[in-house]
Amino acid sequence: MKNIKDYTFSELQEELENIGEKKFRAEQIYKWLYGEKVKTFEEMTNLSKELREKLNKEYTICNFNILNKQESKDGTIKYLFDVLDGNAIETVLMKYHYGYSICVSSQIGCKMGCKFCASTGIEFVRSLSAGEIVEQILAVEQDQGIRISNVVFMGIRRTT
Repeated sequence: MKNIKDYTFSELQEELENIGEKKFRAEQIYKWLYGEKVKTFEEMTNLSKELREKLNKEYTICNFNILNKQESKDGTIKYLFDVLDGNAIETVLMKYHYGYSICVSSQIGCKMGCKFCASTGIEFVRSLSAGEIVEQILAVEQDQGIRISNVVFMGIRRTT
């Protein structure tokens, strides 16, 4: 199934038209996903039951599970997320005087092998999709009840 979070707004409009729906539905879906941070299509109550059933048949909403969460003395929180394919990634939340910053994983493993990096020696599996990267931000915001103001990209993988 296709992850609905992988679509840009205009791509989602086109995708909805391709399945016989109106373009304006994309705005409704985006508000549910990124404003309300819903986890299921059933929660999108201003969409018809028929559309929600259609979405359930064709798409998934990527929702990572938190496998582990560690907080350091300085308040930094490291998440280990199950990416729903047998792999796991790390995401790190940091609080600064100007807001919250998050380091998101962009891939599972690494091809570079830099000597200074924690992911050295972890075999590259695949790059994450746009929706999987966005899900890290949404999952942390929902878990902490906050809004992320800065995003940093990294690549690392841990096995579950």
